[in-house]
Amino acid sequence: MQIVINNSERDPVAVIKYRPAIDGLRAVAVLSVFIFHLNNKWMPGGFVGVDVFFAVSGFLITSIIYGECLQHQFSLAKFYQRRIARIFPAFLTVAFATLVTAFFAYIPQDFASCGISFAAAAFSVANLKYMLQGNYFTISPDAYPFLHYWSLSVEEQFYMIFPLAILLLHRFARRALVPILSLFLIISLAASVLLTQSRPVWAFYLLPTRGWELLAGALLAIVSSSVDRNVRARLWDALALAGLAMIFTSVFVIREGAGFPGWIAMLPVLGSILVIGPNSGSNGIVEGLLARPVMVFIGKFSYSLYLWHWPVFSFVDYTWYEASDWQRLSLKVGLSVVAAITCYKLIENPSRKFLNQPTKRALAFTALPIMLAVFAAVGLQIRNTYYLNCTGTSAADGGIVIGAKRTAGSIMLIGDSNGSMYGTALRKLSDDLQYKLTVLSVTGGDTLPSSNGKHDKLWLDSLAAVRNGKPTLVVFVCNWTNKLSTDKSRLRVAIKALSPHTRQIVMMTTPPVGISREAIRNGAKPPFFEDAKLRNKRLEMNRFVESLRSGKVTVLDVESLFHSRDGGIRWKDDKNCFLYQDCEHLSYYGAMLVMPDLRRAIKSKNLIAQPYKAEALEESQRYTQDKQSQMGQWFPV
Repeated sequence: MQIVINNSERDPVAVIKYRPAIDGLRAVAVLSVFIFHLNNKWMPGGFVGVDVFFAVSGFLITSIIYGECLQHQFSLAKFYQRRIARIFPAFLTVAFATLVTAFFAYIPQDFASCGISFAAAAFSVANLKYMLQGNYFTISPDAYPFLHYWSLSVEEQFYMIFPLAILLLHRFARRALVPILSLFLIISLAASVLLTQSRPVWAFYLLPTRGWELLAGALLAIVSSSVDRNVRARLWDALALAGLAMIFTSVFVIREGAGFPGWIAMLPVLGSILVIGPNSGSNGIVEGLLARPVMVFIGKFSYSLYLWHWPVFSFVDYTWYEASDWQRLSLKVGLSVVAAITCYKLIENPSRKFLNQPTKRALAFTALPIMLAVFAAVGLQIRNTYYLNCTGTSAADGGIVIGAKRTAGSIMLIGDSNGSMYGTALRKLSDDLQYKLTVLSVTGGDTLPSSNGKHDKLWLDSLAAVRNGKPTLVVFVCNWTNKLSTDKSRLRVAIKALSPHTRQIVMMTTPPVGISREAIRNGAKPPFFEDAKLRNKRLEMNRFVESLRSGKVTVLDVESLFHSRDGGIRWKDDKNCFLYQDCEHLSYYGAMLVMPDLRRAIKSKNLIAQPYKAEALEESQRYTQDKQSQMGQWFPV
């Protein structure tokens, strides 16, 4: 979230009078978010700082647009030049720094996730990416350093259409401007309330359900230009005090969860509107409090602080998950503040002044799309390199193929996310054996036939790929506990259908449920033990999978690889690399522990058509010599 006009600077392009209190309100907003992310118990509703920012942003930007329209001086080109100058230098700097740090700190799967998030942020669709991924309040925070870019995407989407709408309405329907904007606000608010009840995640992330917050500020900017000044003086203090009370009530009373945004989001938004007020600046109590030097100072670099704080928090939690709360807290605060002030002084403020010059318009409009295109391409390449996972569409097209011209043999990987977690490790194995690899596994997919004959399309596409490709080896991995819970016979049917089209089927049992970094940060100490009920269900299903062994079917029991000497769950290796991506999925390093057994199985079945390096087959820790493992030694994950 951000305010486009740097109200804290006397910018020659600004057409509204500078109010230090606006910077103070920005400080309230960013500190609310900052404290909430430090510890949500301290300020449970601190995330509403985003809503405050939305309202303030709508007010400031509309003040400029409407003021220039009244003077017949508004230019879309000039508006977007200001937008580029204000937002993107710091935006791209922090994004690039985040991606580089993620390369060193994260396991490959999480680095891959950063890549696609990086691309989504560059295209201003991060909100849509996270909407499809899950609840803001429940996804693993330390592995998503771009999560906070969702609010930037909402604003960018809003300002792609809003300035032109204001320009057209002012020119052709000036008298209807306020009624039309009010109608859109009501529609957006109603959509937010209704969608919060049925799809709260969508309501949280989507522009149509968040736009009313920006429109509230926009309407205030338009209406306040005609409010009587005497009325302002008489009511200002009471309104502003009430608004500030509403904001502070919000940050302590509102709770995260499925009920937000809904009606309750009106509390911080309306509070922000009342604090800003139809006012050109006054000597009221609230105005004086917010205009204090320390508040203004924080408000000036609030955008940089917002950009930096979340990736810093994520990396500190991810890397130093075994450190004490106060050690991590000190690192978070210190690094965030230093990075934010440095970014504001060296990047945000100088580049804004430089790119706002009329002679630099062509540079801004040329450089930005090139940089965004490059960043997006880099992000997508990272995603495709460090995590191999199909979509339903790509599975129908034959999957992801690596080493298409190799003739020594071929492997096809089919399954769900438990299959995809082996994708990158299988690519290394395929490279060593000079095998062609085809990945058909789909996260969330069901690659098993149905007992009633109504098969999922993914199963049909996977079977067709195996039938057409005649692979040397099919690696078939699913979360067996979930996939077979209602009908075990589905796996027998799948094996019978696949067997005629491949020389060997290899299945892996489901590994123990792992431990998360969050649990360790919250005080969990080794040895870690799996919940007894979950363990019994998992082992029961694994025994069933093992019972399907035959001359054509190999089952690799991975259980012993993920137990430590004390009988607990083995959660990191000798190089301090985390063996789990999350509680139910192995990391690249965990998956690599299974590869020596798979190599031996391939060798024992005489599936290798050419010589290979013997040391590569027997060395279970070979992967620690590659680039990612070196990163793991320097930055324990």
